[in-house]
Amino acid sequence: MASTTVPSRPPQAGPRRPAPALVPGGGRQRRWSLALLAVLVTVASALGFVVLWMNAGGREPVLALRHDVAAGQTIEDDDLQVVRVAADPGIDPMASSARDDVVGRPAAADLLAGTLLVPGAVGNPSGLEAGQAVIAVPVSPEELPADLEGGDRVVLLRSGSNGSTVEESSAETIGDGTVIAIRRDEDGGSTVPVSVRVAEGLLPEIAAAIQSDSITVAQAASS
Repeated sequence: MASTTVPSRPPQAGPRRPAPALVPGGGRQRRWSLALLAVLVTVASALGFVVLWMNAGGREPVLALRHDVAAGQTIEDDDLQVVRVAADPGIDPMASSARDDVVGRPAAADLLAGTLLVPGAVGNPSGLEAGQAVIAVPVSPEELPADLEGGDRVVLLRSGSNGSTVEESSAETIGDGTVIAIRRDEDGGSTVPVSVRVAEGLLPEIAAAIQSDSITVAQAASS
């Protein structure tokens, strides 16, 4: 009996599986190098932050002069600024928290802009007689007497509500006082602060006139 040979079926064509990619032996080492680099960068950043924090922590907020203030002149809030300096045993600047205590007090000496404020540079308000106070009155350059100077007696007047120039005879008298200092602005400011020593009881009325921009000063008649 003759044998029959069954031909083998050719393998069907199908999607080939991709050959597995071979990872070089250095790939793992490269990943470790990148991870180590990231750790080093993180550590360096953290150290830099610590250094900056330590440097900032060694500085304290203190008061410095923004503008020149003449001796005897009242220190205003705008005259002061807060700066951060490193603590030095040889310098005793006033802390920024003392700002409210400084404003309104006279300068004990000529104070220059950019310098640190120290306790000895601020006058003692207790030097005033009982019942007296010092207040800075803003006066327009047109209304300020040209020959007015420290030590002069002045009369504080309430002008019209628009702050226009008025004659003394048509203005209401608030009270009188003594000029402590005058800050004539060399840059041509809109007002000239005149520090005047007055009776403490006049402060509310003077402050109200300043608030409404209706105050001016006139030299008192010499006796």
